Order: sequence, then structure tokens, then C-alpha cells
Amino acid sequence: MSNKLTPKKKEIYIIYPQAQISWLNSGEPFSEQFQDFYFSTDGGYQETEYVFLKPNQFPERFYLQHNSSSAATISIGETGFGTGLNFLVTLYYWLQIPTAKHTVHFISTEKYPFTKIQLQKVYQTFSSHWPQLTELCELLLSFYPDVFNNKRTFTCQFAHDNFKLTLLTGDACEQLNILAASKTVIFDAWYLDGFAPSKNADMWSQKLFNVIYKLSKTGTTLSSFTAAGFVRRGLIESGFRIKKIPGLGKKREILTGFYPLNIA
Repeated sequence: MSNKLTPKKKEIYIIYPQAQISWLNSGEPFSEQFQDFYFSTDGGYQETEYVFLKPNQFPERFYLQHNSSSAATISIGETGFGTGLNFLVTLYYWLQIPTAKHTVHFISTEKYPFTKIQLQKVYQTFSSHWPQLTELCELLLSFYPDVFNNKRTFTCQFAHDNFKLTLLTGDACEQLNILAASKTVIFDAWYLDGFAPSKNADMWSQKLFNVIYKLSKTGTTLSSFTAAGFVRRGLIESGFRIKKIPGLGKKREILTGFYPLNIA
């Protein structure tokens, strides 16, 4: 008789790549993968307001939906979750509406998600500079997984389940194509927030613009921190109406746009 034990079925866990971070003395994280900063403590919160909320008419659209007779869901898509700053600022403004009866679904993609320990360090910096986000940072951390493995979708809900976050970990184009194939969501607004095109070209590809358009509808808005010519042309080619507007601080221009009415 063989002395070898009968091998048991193994459960194999694939641990997905995480963000490779170095830290400034200020507490700001720097991406080693893309050699770029996630945010700046010198105006990062204000940049989110100006670049992403304002061009997409938030929080005004929240109030309009709150005062309407319907209780529809507002779906916001984001390419590049990063530290979650855009999500947290959006949630903060939505929470200013008392007893909001509509729902918001914030769906973001991230190829290299932060670990929970990394986010804890980031959120200490957030709290010291933007204390209005402290409670929301703590709440998100209470849901956030310790590690991303086989399960590539992370979902949590806030404020009596009326504000939902779904984080799709992996390549943005692949994840959004899967979402498009499922036909479960059409977006009302987009935050295009990958690293600079010169450092992260995949986040600014024509394939990605095309699937973003496919997941949109008449009236869908978008904004982007970059005003690079090929990004503007690519979004126009996909079907959006795009224009440049003045940027904030050192950023000279940004892009905004919308899905036009088809009158053909």
C-alpha cells in the first residue's frame, strides 16, 4: 500500500495586483506603476469639485431628482477609482440632501486597487486636510476588503442603501465591456480620471471611449481632467460632443461633454 496521502482538492486564490505606492512626507501617495500622483493636498478636494462634479451638474442634479415625482437611480461611472476621493466628495454632497428619495449607483474601475492598510494611511491625510470627509472615510474602510482575490467586484451601500458603490477591479476596458454585455446599467454621468495619458495610455484608448459611449444615453455628461488633443478627438469619434473649458490652478484646460440627441 502506498504511504502517499490522497491529494485533496485545492482552492486556489488569485491575488490581483495592488497599487505600488511610495509616500511623500505630506502623506500623499505616489504611484510607482505610473510615476504620477493620485491627488494633491494643495487643492485636491477643490479639483474634484471643479473637474468632475461641476461639469456633470452635481449636486444640482441630485436636488432636481430629489424634487421630481420619480425615484429613479442616477448612475455615475468612473475610470480610475484610486484613493476614492471623487467618490467620497460625491457622496458628501449627496448626503447634504435631507431624506433623499432617489438612489445613486457609483461604479468605478481600478486595475491596481489600494490595500486596506494603504487606504487607512491615505485617509489620515484626507482627515487632516478635509475633515468633512473623515466620517465617510471611516465608513468606507469598514466595508473595504482586506485583499482583492478571486472576487473582482466589490459592492457596498450607504445611507439606508440609497447610495451604492461598486468597484470593478481589473482593466477598465475589459470590465466595462463585461458590464455592457450584461445590459444592466446605462450611465448618466462619467468621471474620466485615469493618470495622465503620457503615463497611462490604456485609460485613454479609442476602445475605452467606444464602450463608454455604448454605456451612455441621450443627455449623459462626462468630464476629464486632461484636455489632450487625441483624447478630445477620440471622444468625439466615439459620438460625444466635447469642448474645452478653463481649468483650475495650474491646469490650463479640461474637457467636458455630453451624449447628443439623435435627431436622424
